[in-house]
Amino acid sequence: MKENLCSDTNTARLFRSVLLSRLLLLQRLLGAKYTSIRVRFAGRKLEFTIPLDYADWALKNLEHVLIDCDYYGIPWAIPKSGHRVLDVGAFLGFYTVSSSILTGLSGVVYAVEPNKRILSVLHSNIVVNSASNTILIPYAVCPSNGFVKLYIGEYPAVSSTIREHVEYYTSVIESIEVKCVKMSSLLRSIGYLDIVKLDLEGLEKDILLESIDELKRVETIVVEVHLDQVDTFEVEEVLYRAGFNEIVEYTSSEMPDQIIVYASKSNKRAE
Repeated sequence: MKENLCSDTNTARLFRSVLLSRLLLLQRLLGAKYTSIRVRFAGRKLEFTIPLDYADWALKNLEHVLIDCDYYGIPWAIPKSGHRVLDVGAFLGFYTVSSSILTGLSGVVYAVEPNKRILSVLHSNIVVNSASNTILIPYAVCPSNGFVKLYIGEYPAVSSTIREHVEYYTSVIESIEVKCVKMSSLLRSIGYLDIVKLDLEGLEKDILLESIDELKRVETIVVEVHLDQVDTFEVEEVLYRAGFNEIVEYTSSEMPDQIIVYASKSNKRAE
């Protein structure tokens, strides 16, 4: 199933190629601010605008989501037609757009992204791929409501309310104040969700604990665990307490400091 979704190995090699690096460098020298990348996913060509300031890092994230398909590694974690999906930590929209394609017009994808500096690019990527079943939520998910300082990394995908986490991977270039919403409040507002994907940059355990009573509304959850801040065992313990009785770990050789935890409330291996 995963192989049918993802781009082939030739595309993967292209993203790692010297030629692509040189093309990006040439665009920077010519004064361009953005580049456009096309990639095949689930039999469809998707197009993404990527800021050239951090294009190399953004392409690694795209490869992580749409070529290696790290969030789609388990059949029951792949969105289906009509599914309701929540993407917390949408970044430039790679998972948001691909999930929108999979759920179709009968489904819906909620994309949560607090970084004001990239929201226009995220919105553009949603529009250009006709992901019209997407609802954009420009807030941070935090253990409490209110406002908080978000530390923006040199590579903006690594942005967090935990400064030490950002500095573990890159350098902090600025901090901005963002509005927070509790995960429990978000889940109560949205209602039932087939799949939740969480990329919380070090807040995984805290957010799951805060929302443990409301996770009853979620069938399947995909959590990216950042090992510099969170222990995978602690995350899995919270998920078991919340009623997720099937848990699978996945570690990518490309991301040794991160583990993807897939969890479901029912045994779907036979599907």
